[in-house]
Amino acid sequence: MKINSYAKINLGLHVLDQREDGFHNIVTIFQEISFCDHITIKESNTINFNTNVDWLSQTNNTCVKAINILKTHYPHLPNFEISLQKNIPTNAGLGGGSSNGTAILKLINKSYDLKMNVKEIKALAEKISADSTFFINGGLQGGEGKGEILTPIKSSHLNKYILLVMPNIKVQTSDAFMFIKKYLVKGKTHVKLSQMLEELQLNKLSSELFYNDFEMYVFKTHPEIGKIKLEILDLGAKYASLSGSGSTVFGIFSDKQKAQKAQSFFSPHYSTIIANPKI
Repeated sequence: MKINSYAKINLGLHVLDQREDGFHNIVTIFQEISFCDHITIKESNTINFNTNVDWLSQTNNTCVKAINILKTHYPHLPNFEISLQKNIPTNAGLGGGSSNGTAILKLINKSYDLKMNVKEIKALAEKISADSTFFINGGLQGGEGKGEILTPIKSSHLNKYILLVMPNIKVQTSDAFMFIKKYLVKGKTHVKLSQMLEELQLNKLSSELFYNDFEMYVFKTHPEIGKIKLEILDLGAKYASLSGSGSTVFGIFSDKQKAQKAQSFFSPHYSTIIANPKI
């Protein structure tokens, strides 16, 4: 049993007020992209996990977490051996771990005919991470609350070529939130998803509504990442931004040759890929 586990980028990300549960409310637009990990599972006597990278725990990861969540609700399920070919880097703002967990839920739901509807899968995905619910349907969606309140967007489409530049810098989301909590610009807390959707429909990605609040922290602590964004724009991107809390910076290009030229500029120094938006 196999499934692809896709990454995401954020078009604008605004951190709002802190919630009673300790999380922050956010407003963002998620776009699923073609860059992905590959997951294979098969029945096993015990839960086993193997991967091609050495930085993932064998037991404390979102794939195993998803299996354990499923077995709590469906005790008749067998144990599984999980093989994860990891392409999406960790702590990169691309939602790789969240996507992996949700992919496991979707694969087992389909393969074992559990007949979970979207609402039921969502309830389990919320136990994996704040971003995990987005990956149930993927595509282009507005995100509110912790990121779990989702609004599908059917009327807008991004330009085809998305260059990802992925520096080998790990940004801890918790540290970024702590910084933003101290320095939140109060004037931005009024940003509404409806405003972002209006600007998106007009293709006004240059609007300040599509600013990522985490750039304030990440560019301050890692100026190299801020420089990458400026260079992507200089190389012809229509829009460039940090994704999530970083460290990935992406640029959206309407022209394939410009995207490839920009990739050739960065690839001697950083991991890069040109991806496409998934609809």
